[in-house]
Amino acid sequence: MLPYNFTSDSGEIIGINVDIIKALFSNAGVNYDIKLYPWTRALKKTHSLEKNGLISTARTADREQMFKWVGPLASGQGYLYKLKSRGDMHLTSLDDAKKYSVAIVRGGVYQDLFENLGFKVGENLMPFSYSKQYFQPFLLGKVDLILGSDIVLPYIFQKLGFNIGLVEPAVKMVDTQGNFLALNINTSDEIVKILNDELQKLKDTGEFQKIIDSYKLN
Repeated sequence: MLPYNFTSDSGEIIGINVDIIKALFSNAGVNYDIKLYPWTRALKKTHSLEKNGLISTARTADREQMFKWVGPLASGQGYLYKLKSRGDMHLTSLDDAKKYSVAIVRGGVYQDLFENLGFKVGENLMPFSYSKQYFQPFLLGKVDLILGSDIVLPYIFQKLGFNIGLVEPAVKMVDTQGNFLALNINTSDEIVKILNDELQKLKDTGEFQKIIDSYKLN
């Protein structure tokens, strides 16, 4: 998800949380290789292969025992956004969103969240492999609501050449514990502690905030 982890025009995997992970792994002296996959494939690889992990993963009660966790990394406040021109849409709760179509990433935490709230794929829930795939349908009015945050959406809109003034928050999302590095459950506790300690050092020295600031819009 832009700007946490994405592929640049030159093919390099970058982003706020990618840069944070690179820094803490380098400081910890841990070798790493970062690749970009659709969410469902990345999840399967992390569960099945030791020493694998997922960057920018929401830490929820359902997932707590499925991974070992490093974080929290950078995250923003999440909302469902609508086009400002949609004066017909008035939401005061997530339940109100059931009357509209909501775009989500297939297999991600928000698909589970919405389905637990009573949303149904094919009716009011529209899954996409990547978040960037639903912006064009949304702007064309083929999707009513999209997920975003106060960090993510302005960045994505600028990069795609869209005016952020076209959209506005419709309703606040349920809070999670933030974005984390979710490691294969068999990762040693020693490695997890080392990485969490290095992450805290990045925060204490101000390097963590510098990385976030480097992606902020002018």
